[in-house]
Amino acid sequence: MKNQSSRLRHFLPSILVWLMLLVGCQSAEEKLQDHLANPKAGDVYVVSYQPAGTTKPSYFYYQLVRFTADSAFFHPARREVPSADISLEKEPDLFNPDDIKSFSRQELREFTQAQQGDAYKILLTAIRRE
Repeated sequence: MKNQSSRLRHFLPSILVWLMLLVGCQSAEEKLQDHLANPKAGDVYVVSYQPAGTTKPSYFYYQLVRFTADSAFFHPARREVPSADISLEKEPDLFNPDDIKSFSRQELREFTQAQQGDAYKILLTAIRRE
């Protein structure tokens, strides 16, 4: 019995870390779904994709300008960015106010799941609300 208790104390910190990671992943997904269902102008949609011939993802940002019951309109970033968490304060000219891209809400929901046959592995990974 003492040996089992000793093993439990040894593995307990690892188990707790894994549980915290699982809870964190679930809350990130829930946050994404909540922001998707309740959009606000200014939200920044972070889209990852994998350029042909690479194994490392690249990221592209879209800033929500306005939305309707079935569509969303964005200012796209002027360029791709190296990570999903760049400081938007340090990139004041990142978005192109002269360009508008639109997506249906259905398309945005589909971007949250990997699509079979998508060579670029496009995925809406986060919605940042600052």
